[in-house]
Amino acid sequence: MRNIKSCHYIMCIKMQQPTTTATTTTATAAAAATTKTTTTRRVSSNSNNYNNKMFHMLVLALLLLQLISGQIDPVDGLKVTATLITNHNYPVEEHTVHTPDDYILTIYRIPTSPKRQQLNETQQKPVVFLQHGILCASDDWIINGPETSLAYMFADAGYDVWLGNARGNTYSRQHKHIHPDTSDFWKFSWHEIGVYDLAAMLDYALDVSNSKSLHFVAHSQGTTTYFVLMSSLPWYNEKVRSVHLLAPIAYMRNHSFILSKLGGIFLGSPSFLTWVLGNMELLPITSIQKIMCEHVCSVGSMLKFLCSGLLDFIGGWGTRHLNHTLLTDVCETHPAGASTTQIIHYLQLYTSGDFRQYDHGKEKNEIIYQQAEPPSYNVQNINSCVNMYYSENDYMSAVEDVEYLATLLPCADLYRVPYKDWNHYDFLWSVNVKEVINNRIMDKMHSYDIDHDTDMSF
Repeated sequence: MRNIKSCHYIMCIKMQQPTTTATTTTATAAAAATTKTTTTRRVSSNSNNYNNKMFHMLVLALLLLQLISGQIDPVDGLKVTATLITNHNYPVEEHTVHTPDDYILTIYRIPTSPKRQQLNETQQKPVVFLQHGILCASDDWIINGPETSLAYMFADAGYDVWLGNARGNTYSRQHKHIHPDTSDFWKFSWHEIGVYDLAAMLDYALDVSNSKSLHFVAHSQGTTTYFVLMSSLPWYNEKVRSVHLLAPIAYMRNHSFILSKLGGIFLGSPSFLTWVLGNMELLPITSIQKIMCEHVCSVGSMLKFLCSGLLDFIGGWGTRHLNHTLLTDVCETHPAGASTTQIIHYLQLYTSGDFRQYDHGKEKNEIIYQQAEPPSYNVQNINSCVNMYYSENDYMSAVEDVEYLATLLPCADLYRVPYKDWNHYDFLWSVNVKEVINNRIMDKMHSYDIDHDTDMSF
């Protein structure tokens, strides 16, 4: 039986010309037919010209991005997770996780809080794992500072906190055999991040903390990887306690990001273009970006609106909630790295209207999946109760798509943010994220642990 709860949940002439003679009628009909044919040809021609122009614009934009990435020297991404945590006097541990396909991931642990030093904590702590979105990293959960960032709030409340990093980002650019400068390193989508990376990281955190289950929090692509893992390997449902998904993405039928609409036309189905542009590093950090962060996104810059405007363009225009003092930190740590195939996979979801595995083309699909079309993820395998937090002004996670997904899940609890201008990145970096999102998650997790494990320490 489905158990779906909702907070702020809105289910949501035909004209004829008079004729005088048969000759006149015939002539008129012939002229009309000629005019109709000419008009149809013009419309068709204009449509083809428009599509050609859009195609050329997309190709030029993508090639320009790759050209810039290749010609301007990439620089190492700023690794600030451990430094920031230490600077705020929290203990931090760095751990290395190896995936079954030999990627090497770096994840972080905050085992306790300086605010709890006087407590005699001998009981086992509940574990919470946080997973970032696309082009992001573990930094997302801490750059707001100790009073507002979710990771610190968890540590202060007595949780054993783990921060994940997916393959290809700043912290996880390693492989046992393959160098990240080669295209073979980037042959992955968020499917592999789900079934390999997320599974390995969860297992590792549970093993080190000597726990059987954990709480899970994710944003954006992190939610997609959760749906992938729990659908594909359903026994992992037994390893999670409460689940909290911010701006969840699975079905993308109502996705409103303009570049997705454009990209879906040319990259939403297998083609020569997807073959050329797939399996590449997407937007590596360059020296030019570092200069921009220092001078354009800084607090006193008159051009700071360009940085906030970029987040608005991607995440949703018009938000009044973004903490502008974080722009320099966000710019210095983002984009944190990804494969172009991750983007192409999302565009395939937008085009197909389905939540399914990567489409390699009919022939390769037959080899990989033993069928012409990629298989859909069976989200009904997700029997852990899922709390989903979503908003009206989120270009990446549409209200209709989230609510449709909720009808397919065995257990879903929906919270629609009451602010109409709340966008995709406000779930992380808004000035009021603590009151709107974080406190709600904390309360739900605390209630779960009180109800299920009275011997846990808080």
